[in-house]
Amino acid sequence: MDTVIKQVMGLPQLAPSPEVNQAFSKLVEAIIAHPQWRVDDTVLLCDLQCRCSEAEGKLEQFWARKIVQANEPLAAINEFPYQDNYRTLTAREIQLIERSGVHLDKQSRVAIIGSGPLPLTAWWLYRITGAKITHIDSCKAAVDLAKQLAQALQWPCSFVCGDGRSVDLPVNFYDVVYIAGLAGQSVADKQRIVDHILPSLTPDGRVVVRSARGSRELLYPAFAASEITHVVLQEEYHPTDEVINSVFVYRKECDEG
Repeated sequence: MDTVIKQVMGLPQLAPSPEVNQAFSKLVEAIIAHPQWRVDDTVLLCDLQCRCSEAEGKLEQFWARKIVQANEPLAAINEFPYQDNYRTLTAREIQLIERSGVHLDKQSRVAIIGSGPLPLTAWWLYRITGAKITHIDSCKAAVDLAKQLAQALQWPCSFVCGDGRSVDLPVNFYDVVYIAGLAGQSVADKQRIVDHILPSLTPDGRVVVRSARGSRELLYPAFAASEITHVVLQEEYHPTDEVINSVFVYRKECDEG
């Protein structure tokens, strides 16, 4: 397994290519096959997470452009190699949100912090529930590319370029706010985002935070549900299949409502 990490860390560049795709596919396969695999070297772990984050960003940019330029964007989006994972995880998250007491439909308003250039979570939220989506990302290039994607897919949604810790959001507006797995690299960052977005939630709104557990920490920053404060945990989910992210669903504390 150390060989798999060395292969990823030794890649000369991280844009999609047969070499890059194979290296990260092997890493993901090893992580799923060995759920308790750990890297005790914290510097190496941080460097690996950063490489994974950068590679994911480049993969999303590549596919977003490919879909935008396609003659049939709807067909092209289904060719994305991790499409099934996004669809499966998003469907499970919708079930968790509904189990927590909030039903999503065409009247619902959902914000995604850290939506990225290829916002597939938002896409499947829209396709499954019809919810009105606001994409929020601190990277202008990612927002611009996602706008082109939405136009190509004829997807009515809105965009905001801003940092989740400080972005200007309407008060008492969103039924659900998502915090993506790569939005904030530490628990402290996640907490600042949660604290900032709470006023934008409706009184019965929910916060959905993605994390990771066990070997999945090699791909995404990991933390326990209890480490996020000023909210009340409603649902907690840890996948055991090909899906990577853990999911926590919170509501506001009573004094926030």
